[in-house]
Amino acid sequence: MTKKKILIPIDGSDRSLISLNYLKNNFKPEDVEVTLMNVREIVFINGMAVTEEVKDAEVIGKRILREASEEIEEFDCKREFSFGYAGDEILRYAEENDIDIILMAKNTKKKFTTLVGSVTAHVVKRAKCIMIIIPELY
Repeated sequence: MTKKKILIPIDGSDRSLISLNYLKNNFKPEDVEVTLMNVREIVFINGMAVTEEVKDAEVIGKRILREASEEIEEFDCKREFSFGYAGDEILRYAEENDIDIILMAKNTKKKFTTLVGSVTAHVVKRAKCIMIIIPELY
């Protein structure tokens, strides 16, 4: 049996870590290959990326991925870091790497629904694989 490939976008928020708990409670480590992904937008000032901002963002992103992978150490886990618009990068990675399932958490607090979750909505509309969306209250 071929292992299912699961992509879990992680932004470092407590909400995004809910996906890790869902993974542990619903999948067996021997049945899946997990990729944790962190995407940072590049900061431009006067049309130029600020080098220190880029370095700092990469350090923070890789720390977030390392800490998340420690939460699911029993799983075969890869870590991917990239710059760009999160929704587009998630979709690109999923398509290029034949991802079977994208596992994301969504914010369920009413006052944030107009601002938070735009990345999830973008991915849900365009994904060509199974999407599992976990409510924040899971």
